[in-house]
Amino acid sequence: MWNWDQGRLDYFQFDNLKKIARYALAHDLRLTDRAALVAATGLPFLPDDGSYPPWRNYSRVFRLSMICAERGTVSAPTPLATLLASDGGITTDEYFHFLAEATTDPSPALTGWDHSAPLRYPLLFSLKFMLARAAIGVPTSDISEIIAAYNVSGFTGDEDQTDFITLINAGHDTPAGDRKSAGYRQSAESIQVIAQISYLSLDRRRVTVSLSNEDALNLFEQLSPITGQPLPGGADEVFRLTALFQSATSALELDYATTAVSDIEDSGFSAATTFAEGAKSRKTHLVIERNGKIREAFFKANPSAVCDFCGTDTSASYPWTSRILDVHHLLPLCSGARTSKQGTLLDDLVAVCPTCHRGVHRYYDGWLKGSGQKDFLDADQAKLVYNEAKQKYGAA
Repeated sequence: MWNWDQGRLDYFQFDNLKKIARYALAHDLRLTDRAALVAATGLPFLPDDGSYPPWRNYSRVFRLSMICAERGTVSAPTPLATLLASDGGITTDEYFHFLAEATTDPSPALTGWDHSAPLRYPLLFSLKFMLARAAIGVPTSDISEIIAAYNVSGFTGDEDQTDFITLINAGHDTPAGDRKSAGYRQSAESIQVIAQISYLSLDRRRVTVSLSNEDALNLFEQLSPITGQPLPGGADEVFRLTALFQSATSALELDYATTAVSDIEDSGFSAATTFAEGAKSRKTHLVIERNGKIREAFFKANPSAVCDFCGTDTSASYPWTSRILDVHHLLPLCSGARTSKQGTLLDDLVAVCPTCHRGVHRYYDGWLKGSGQKDFLDADQAKLVYNEAKQKYGAA
């Protein structure tokens, strides 16, 4: 098992990390006033007690997310924070793949950092374990199995597919007693964090990869640790790693070409804006909307056949089928589906008919171009624009 920051899942939501990063560029998180940070992010940062500044209880969030680290008696934002804070500078898939490749055990973000110790990459191991299983036709992995395999394998996370398949075939599970330990809960929560990747979905302790076998294998083979000479100081190491973000992510091909996203324009996004401004964000958005497991869970929880936008009952219009609806993701285009301890959250999704779905995407194109933005600033703005379009042109 490895260390993380238990009980902070809300703070690691991609949309919230972007808000924290924007704040960190203008304020010293080590010295910041709680009320100002709460107002800027909408997060509680408890307790509401002047003797507990946010840094005291949340410095692990700031460091593990690689948003900032100490510089003497103050904190400073990392290069990764600058990208998170920018308009369309980074997608949830780029961020969490990098986090997996850069997170080490031991971690420079936590106490006990030893730059001379052999480094393992627990989140990279977890992601490659799930992708290796998906590549052989087993798309769902239990978190307890992932953690148990990490514990017994001694793998760093850089092993090849043959090694992972051998490990998978051996079968492992965390004993029930160990699942109650703080170490297990921390490790499990870190996997729940990276389950925001667009092709993943979470159902309590089970994570499903919604990629074709070919795409899962292709991505597995691309992933590798962020290496180089580790620095003695933990904060210095965080800054070293984040300076490598651009080179690390530029080598990743996050197209998932054989799964579902082969034609962005066909989805309703116009070519003029898609490829000039934020194609990566739109691809991320579409992978979430076409994630088979998320779609299945959404319609199981919301069996209605009525389009949220125009109000058409598609089961009445097309009585030979139960529904003809798409899943539309209401968060910013670059954001993944949020996760909780119960699983992938479904309340950021709505069901819309294919025609309305294309129309909404085109409305987004026009709104973003008119506002001079590549993406929505946050969830509130994204939902506001969707509701604006719905009120103007949707069902009365």
